[in-house]
Amino acid sequence: MTDAPTTLNKNSAKEVKGKFGQYLEKYYFGIENNSISEPDFKEAKLELKSTPIKRLNNGTYTPKERLVLNIIDYCAIIEEKWETSHFLSKNELLLLILYLYETDKNFLDYLIRYVTLWKIEGADREMIRQDWEKIVSKIKSGKAHELSEGETFYLGACRKGWKEEPRKQPNSPIRAPQRAFSFKVKYMSAVLKRLEDSQKLITDISELKKNSFENLVYNKFQPFLNMNIKNIEQKLHTKLNRKSKGYYADLARRMMGVSAKYIEEFEKAGVSMKIIRLKHNGVPKEDMSFPYFKYKEIAEQEWDESNFSEQLESKFFFVVYQMNKDESKIFFKKAFFWNMPITDMAECEAVWIETKKRIISGKADTLPKKIENRVSHVRPHARNKQDTDIAPNGKLYVKKCFWLNSKYLKEQIENN
Repeated sequence: MTDAPTTLNKNSAKEVKGKFGQYLEKYYFGIENNSISEPDFKEAKLELKSTPIKRLNNGTYTPKERLVLNIIDYCAIIEEKWETSHFLSKNELLLLILYLYETDKNFLDYLIRYVTLWKIEGADREMIRQDWEKIVSKIKSGKAHELSEGETFYLGACRKGWKEEPRKQPNSPIRAPQRAFSFKVKYMSAVLKRLEDSQKLITDISELKKNSFENLVYNKFQPFLNMNIKNIEQKLHTKLNRKSKGYYADLARRMMGVSAKYIEEFEKAGVSMKIIRLKHNGVPKEDMSFPYFKYKEIAEQEWDESNFSEQLESKFFFVVYQMNKDESKIFFKKAFFWNMPITDMAECEAVWIETKKRIISGKADTLPKKIENRVSHVRPHARNKQDTDIAPNGKLYVKKCFWLNSKYLKEQIENN
């Protein structure tokens, strides 16, 4: 890109998101920035996409963000079929360019790390088709305003252009936020890393043509319903370390026929597997925690861009075990995919907003408790009292995180 302007300051990449891709198109490939419906290289049916990756402390690379594709036209898409869809005609074959994002560099100096042709094919194609059809189905039913990335696996419907006016949608008078199709971060991570320590759950593509991914997963658990964990091990002809912290997750993967640490389809879809152990009365033994937050980050963020909001938009896979009264025996009860309902997201948003308010006002030691909200609360998530983080008022407070209440989890388990 030697012909590109060189007078931009070091922070230009932060100020104008996507500048690298725009300059790559214009000054290297000679493509003027556009929003045409056809692929960038029309004759080859090839779409150009660039996306940032970042280097971790251990020297490996990970995607910095989801790969945003085309804007969703709510009114037009309900008339489309998958095989002739605008999405597939534009994105079936990508020239994917991954560049190394570094905060201390001008974006013109970013290093292009990988260049590859990527095609929607095989089992991925079937998974993406199912995701596309699920999104379209919701739009057809007049619920485009309720779309959530947590409802799908590989292909998401992400918010695009926070300042854009809400758009008209079919079959509803409610305007919906602008959204675009995107490949989720975890899916891009799987493409990048090739999932070295992973195993495919679905090895026969024809299975996906006959059944949904969710049902194929549920079918794998069916033979083990209500079985004692000891009998499950015997049925699987395996012996796991029950003292291991990850025992119940390991057992869940074995029930699915996977012995590796990661399930490739889950990694690509960003599905977070959560183990829930119920007491004999059906109440989870513990609340569900999320990663700890930084006080200053929350003070400077808005809900729609917050980490907690993004985490809750994910899809979860709950594997539920239940203990008897004296906790001497544990049984496998059920497993199901779950994403948080929109109404409950609003409850969590209220908790987050109140948390931000108290942090800004110097009350980071009195954040929302469980009794204040039926869905979520905040409490410490630290190794010890010395494990702290600095707040906007300059004081150190023990690290905290958001939690989902155990009684709320009980409701979700009973309703799924």
